[in-house]
Amino acid sequence: MALIFLTGAHGQVGQEVELALLKAGHRVVSATRRTLDITKADHVLSAIADSKAEAVINAAAYTNVEKAEDENALAYNVNALGARNLARACAQVGIPLIHLSTDYVFSDHKHQPHREDDPTNAECAYGKGKLDGENLIIASGCKYLIVRTSWLFGRFGRNFVKIMLTMAQERSELAVVCDQIGNPTPVRPLAEALVKLTQLTLDPDFSAYGIYHFGGYQPTTWDEFARAVFAQARQMKVLPHPVNVISISSSDFKSKAQRPQDSRLDCTKIQEVLGISVPYWPDYLSEVITAYVREHQGLSPVEHYDPSSSYLDSTQVNHSYVTNAAGPARLS
Repeated sequence: MALIFLTGAHGQVGQEVELALLKAGHRVVSATRRTLDITKADHVLSAIADSKAEAVINAAAYTNVEKAEDENALAYNVNALGARNLARACAQVGIPLIHLSTDYVFSDHKHQPHREDDPTNAECAYGKGKLDGENLIIASGCKYLIVRTSWLFGRFGRNFVKIMLTMAQERSELAVVCDQIGNPTPVRPLAEALVKLTQLTLDPDFSAYGIYHFGGYQPTTWDEFARAVFAQARQMKVLPHPVNVISISSSDFKSKAQRPQDSRLDCTKIQEVLGISVPYWPDYLSEVITAYVREHQGLSPVEHYDPSSSYLDSTQVNHSYVTNAAGPARLS
């Protein structure tokens, strides 16, 4: 099978992508923020060229939407310039880039699901950086698949589902925003879709490059998302008491970042052009809740999976860039 270069391998998406790649039989060069600074163009080019990888999946991103308003330069460097550096390196060595983007490149003015060719209008620092990253990838001349996704929740890392469960352990009432609507997206099927997309690009006859949307269905609001989480957790006996969700407006939340009130994604294109199905997100709540319970028991989120051995170790890094691939993660 192929050798794939993965960035952001320690993140919520990256860990799930690495696991999906290994299950599919691929070899993986897994780079983390510690072992590869994607904002340094020469380091990125050296790392990718030395790896002899056949494709790059970029799961590295600055994802804290609120902090991005105060750390605009840092967020922009990672989300825009880092994406540009990866794209230019891919163009130079002649391999495809599969890049994750966001629904936050849109405003809410359309008031219906956004298609890939709809006008973009990012209104927060995070969204603006990700949108510029898209445009820089397109301008690089590399072969690319840009996958916009939204409202991610998965077994690894921190996300809305786990935050709600933590807050609910000691509270019986929580206020959650009710006037923003989007597509909650479970990370595992997203990761599996990214692997399928990568495999498509390895075919020399593949030509359907471009931008695609991938999100869970049906769209919902944050408060209804929270209610679904609590209902599933109660059914699994993870919560000792019922939790009342109080619906509040975005103005009551007092966020620094301007989030789109309607960021629904139309995912027709990825299904019809590439044959990639999209997930019904409630079906994946139980596995994320199980991962949350395991973490609080001091266990890894996913049984029989230890990703630590696949991360590129600092001893393999020369002048902050990766020079060698470590062995695959253990699947026991």
